[in-house]
Amino acid sequence: MRSKNYIFGIFITLIGGILWGFSGACGAYLFKFHQVGSDWLVPYRLLLSGILLLIFCLFKNPKTIFNPLKNIYNYPRLIFFALIGLMMTQYSYFYAIELSNPAVATVLQYTAPVFILGLACFYDKRLPSKIEFYALILAAVGVFLLATHGKIDTLALSLKALIFCLISALCVVVYNFAPQKLARVYGIELVLGWGLVIGGVVLALYMQVWNLDGVSRLSGYLALGGVVIFGTVLAFSFYLWGVELIGAPKASMIAAIEPVSAAMFSYFWLNVEFAAYDLVGFIAIMLCVLILSKDKKDEFKC
Repeated sequence: MRSKNYIFGIFITLIGGILWGFSGACGAYLFKFHQVGSDWLVPYRLLLSGILLLIFCLFKNPKTIFNPLKNIYNYPRLIFFALIGLMMTQYSYFYAIELSNPAVATVLQYTAPVFILGLACFYDKRLPSKIEFYALILAAVGVFLLATHGKIDTLALSLKALIFCLISALCVVVYNFAPQKLARVYGIELVLGWGLVIGGVVLALYMQVWNLDGVSRLSGYLALGGVVIFGTVLAFSFYLWGVELIGAPKASMIAAIEPVSAAMFSYFWLNVEFAAYDLVGFIAIMLCVLILSKDKKDEFKC
């Protein structure tokens, strides 16, 4: 009989993916209607999210708030997670959207499960199981159809855009694996909070966000709040929690619900129309989620 922790891990990972989709819709809204760029959005997303998480940790247990910083041996892993796993993942993804479009950036970012699965198999010295292959294929087909409508030529993009899309995919691997040892010692919220703050401060200083134009209307601030609170604080926390419970390979594939979620929010909120290819993509990704949730054993533990 499947453990309650495993079932909860699947559920919490799904919620994280859905919230990421909501965040993408909020970001698209800001880019389209408020003319802000990733140079402005991503630093604020990281910094504000990290501050909120640390405030939560402060109320939860004020004595532990600085624990990850007290041991200097934690610094390399924490900084690596902050700059590569968080800052570069988010910036490269949103910048890729600016250079191309959300569909292209998403489909290329979702090559990340291939790298994650390969790394997991390397550590475990095994070949991928059949269920992992089937689920990965379904996820890849679903995202491909959603992003391209089955037309290869729609992925035509500049070399710069392609590079940033692939950078984002590779960085996804980092935030799946890098924080796990620290999270087991200090907790997910605390490690994620400090990682977001570090990444946000570094990127804000580099981009000099105080010189950039941002949002000035209430709708823009509400969309920014959606990106920060739901799309970052809750989404990252739920996803990394899921990684701990069910492992990175399964969590990364279940999180493929993100483009479905983004599409639904876009349809009902931004009035984006979808074609038959989109429906096929939805079905493929949901089948991926169903197969993984029905799998009777956890093939990999990080």
